[in-house]
Parts: sequence; structure tokens; C-alpha cells
Amino acid sequence: MQFTFQCKKKRCNFRNSNAAPIPEQGERYHGVFTGLSVEIADNTQAKSLNDSGCYGKGSKSRGGPASGNEDETLLLGLEESCFLAFYLELLDIKNLSGTSLGWEEFLKAAKDLNDRFVENLACYLYLKSKNWVIKSGIKFGGDFLIYKQSPRHFHASFLVIVQTPADLDYYQPKNLKGVQRVAETSDKDVLLLTVDRPKEDDSNLATPEALKDISVTETIVRRFNYSSFVQSKQK
Repeated sequence: MQFTFQCKKKRCNFRNSNAAPIPEQGERYHGVFTGLSVEIADNTQAKSLNDSGCYGKGSKSRGGPASGNEDETLLLGLEESCFLAFYLELLDIKNLSGTSLGWEEFLKAAKDLNDRFVENLACYLYLKSKNWVIKSGIKFGGDFLIYKQSPRHFHASFLVIVQTPADLDYYQPKNLKGVQRVAETSDKDVLLLTVDRPKEDDSNLATPEALKDISVTETIVRRFNYSSFVQSKQK
């Protein structure tokens, strides 16, 4: 049976939003690492970054900065901040003291918040290479939600779970079944991304390019529906 993923379009009035997963080149953005996320305080930059690639979340909105409050900021997740700063080189990140953060400083800070940050970042880069729009999946019990285009126009197609070969009980079958049921109630499939690192220590991560040695394997989890299968064969 051929697999086709869900791509459900929303009913919305948005007409002019750039759904490209990569922001336009030439712009330079400035953010502050607050200890939890990277914050873009400039309203013009926040709107530009969110419109050109759907990055971040408004500090007072469910999606992009749309509350209309002048003090609303754009909050970037750790993975997308790292992608914009050290791979696209469009974002300058400073700490609360005003000191610029390089790759090693940001990597250490991110790992202090999430000890699986390197695995998540590898999966984020893998999904970006396939032109997915990526958002946090914590609301549905996963690591990421991925969209064909802008979340303004489409619902998420997959709930993404990141794991490693050593995660024997990170997602047991009963837990995976629960996540799958949550995903199915909102017309999503579950995508397991297994990250295989050649070395578990971070001594070989001196530069952003070092992640190219990490491999990512896809597994799509979908409950077999016998009735749908029979109907598809009868067509």
C-alpha cells in the first residue's frame, strides 16, 4: 500500500505569507539568549524573520507576533536559533550581559538546558534539508511538528520523535501508542527519527560542520486500518 502523508489546509484569510523555509539572504538579525530561548526585540526584525520562513513564536501570541502590542517580542527555539546563527549566518546572538555567543558557548548553554540538544539539532538540520517548516512539538508530546508550508495555511503533517539506538526504554511501545493516538486525533502521523552519532562525546563538535558525520534514519508509524486498505484495493 502506497504511503501518503496528511497535508490538511486550514480555513484562513492569510493571502500574502512567504512559506519558504529559508529566510531571505542579506538581512541581519540580532537576538538575546535569555536562558530559555533567543529573543528578537526589534519589531521590524521580528516580523521579517517570522514572515520569511515562519521562525519563532510571538511572546504574546499563539503563532507569530500578532498581538499588536509594541512590547511583543519574537521567541526563537534553541535549534532554529542555532540554524540561523551558525549555518545560515543571519543571526547574531548575545547573552544578557551583551557578550556575543560563538558556536561553542551556545552549544554548551543549549546542552545545559537539553542534554539531547545535539541529537535534536541534527534532526532539525535533516528536516530543513527536506524543506519542512519546523515548530515545537511539546504540545503533542513530541520534539517537533513539521509543516509542508506555513502553519498559517496548513496543519502539521507529522509529529516528530527524536531517539537514539541506545534509547531502549525512551519510547516503549505503550508510550509510542499513546503518542500515536494523540497525533491521529489531529490528523497527523508519527515520524521517528533515529540519530546515530559516531562518537557520544562532544570533543569532535568544535565546528557546526562536525554534525555532518551524524546519520538520521526515518521510521513512519501509522496504525494499520484494514477497512481503508480493502477500500483502496477495490478502487
